[in-house]
Amino acid sequence: MVAAANDTVAGLQGLIDAAEGRVPADTLFVNAQIVDVYGQRVAPGRVAVKDGVIVGVLFDDRDADVPDYPATTVVNCAGRFLAPGFIDGHLHIESSNIRPAEYARMALARGTTTAIADSHEIVNVAGLTGLSFMMADARRAPLSIKFMMPSCVPALPDEQAGADVTAADMRAFMDEHPGEVFGLGEMMNTPGVFAADEETCARIDTARQTVSGLVDGHAPLVAGRDLNAYAAAGVIADHECTNPAEALDKLSRGMFIMLREGTCSHDLAQLAPLVLENPARARRCCFATDDRAPSDALQMGMIDNACRMAVAAGIDPVVAVSMGTLSTAECFGLDHGPADALERRGAIAPGKRADLLILDDLTFAEAPHQVYAAGALVAEDGRFVGEVAPADEQVAELEQALRGSVQLPELSTEVFSYAFRPGEAVIDVVPGNAITGCVRPETDDGLRRIMLIERHGRAVAAQQAGADGDGAAGTGLVGRHIGRGWVRGFTIEGGAIASTVGHDSHNVCVVGDNPCDMQVAVEALGEGGFVLARGGEVVARLDLPLGGLMSDRPAGEVAAEHDAFIAAARAAGIEPPLDPVMGMIFLPLPVIPALRIRPEGMFDTVRYEYAS
Repeated sequence: MVAAANDTVAGLQGLIDAAEGRVPADTLFVNAQIVDVYGQRVAPGRVAVKDGVIVGVLFDDRDADVPDYPATTVVNCAGRFLAPGFIDGHLHIESSNIRPAEYARMALARGTTTAIADSHEIVNVAGLTGLSFMMADARRAPLSIKFMMPSCVPALPDEQAGADVTAADMRAFMDEHPGEVFGLGEMMNTPGVFAADEETCARIDTARQTVSGLVDGHAPLVAGRDLNAYAAAGVIADHECTNPAEALDKLSRGMFIMLREGTCSHDLAQLAPLVLENPARARRCCFATDDRAPSDALQMGMIDNACRMAVAAGIDPVVAVSMGTLSTAECFGLDHGPADALERRGAIAPGKRADLLILDDLTFAEAPHQVYAAGALVAEDGRFVGEVAPADEQVAELEQALRGSVQLPELSTEVFSYAFRPGEAVIDVVPGNAITGCVRPETDDGLRRIMLIERHGRAVAAQQAGADGDGAAGTGLVGRHIGRGWVRGFTIEGGAIASTVGHDSHNVCVVGDNPCDMQVAVEALGEGGFVLARGGEVVARLDLPLGGLMSDRPAGEVAAEHDAFIAAARAAGIEPPLDPVMGMIFLPLPVIPALRIRPEGMFDTVRYEYAS
């Protein structure tokens, strides 16, 4: 852990002495092509680092006669580019199916040195114990993770999640963890905001108790007076825009726009014209991954992948770097202000945290040559070389509390067998996009069954209390704790996929073309994860025992298992661009248009009513 640089007068004096060259720097980077995100240029120069903070930047065009800083270590960049570390503006670590310490290895290897993380996935399952685990596990690794307080647990007030976190709960947690919660996570309950609901407003008000005082957003297709109300409530950003007109509408109301490029949602190419039309807008545009599969992150990257795609779309490379660094820092108040120098970041400048990338070029085709976090070398050529501390007793206890989270009722084959009703509402999958459509076909040609089964104990309790009725096991729970319907565009053949990952309440979702494999897949879930069944047998699985969301194994092993699962799903007929994992876990999400499945049945998220 690097000591605070200027939290005392003595610390400030030490920083200034290093900047003046009166005391040696720890590291001096020479022969660098500095990516200057303030000046929007690339300029040759030298950079000095002391105690994890940049203390000196010398540009050759102005400072050629200024002597090099004395330093313990000299790093010769050999003409390579020296850029600020990337900042991921919005993500859910749990969606990468690995724990924070493992996520840090993966992120740092690809040049992400700061992550703004909303842990509402695990909190929906395990309550604020889940957030405690995420924070404790993250402290083991050198990635700077800024944890947001989940604002909507559950996502909607009547969702059947594993927890219900009120504004009072949030305040109590922050009292117990002073200075550990960075801001308020994405405010998804837009109807609550529009109606000025008291509890929703109380949750927004808890942001005052966080380090940044900021509220992140989630407002797909919100416009007009509703958008005015949302922005007036103090929400700073949105990552749900899918076209430039929507993005400009929000940007013009003072919000930052996050161009999301994840595994399920690929919005960057569609939103790039927002910046191409007027590059000045880039200052208010950031990058975010939101949800990123481990194999994609390791093979293609994270924010570096967003930069690569931005450049391919025609955005200037320096502008792309700025969007992945300075814009995000400014969005979250990390660029300047009274905070300690180790907290200021987003640029290569004196008084900023020394999160630095040495890049072979600005195409972002490969992982950074070297990655430095707070001045320490943590990755080389796509390989993590930093240190992760062993899990201590606190982490072990919190981890144990996340196990055994899957509680399913007894389910008969009859539960999975149901007829199609001509003209009923059917989810229409949009590959590469979190938004779905709603169609009402007359036949079941090309359709697949989809079910959502409550897994946090309500269905079990109802069954034990005799509320299941006199029929086959589980049939009496249909419409209360088991939702059934149909989906178009999820093209699995001769099998079924079941998952305990289903945003945001994370009940068990299963999609298949026959009842037998659907039942086999659900019954094989164990402590959680993904199961693919074909011909009555399990043919692939991805085990996620921590809350049914995360693995307890290394990122590389999880990525390999994920790849094997994807390959098996492709063999079962699920073709690109639909992702068999990420494309499924959004189907229960009731806060994105247009049709979703809930434990009570099919739900119209535009009208906020159940569809017949």
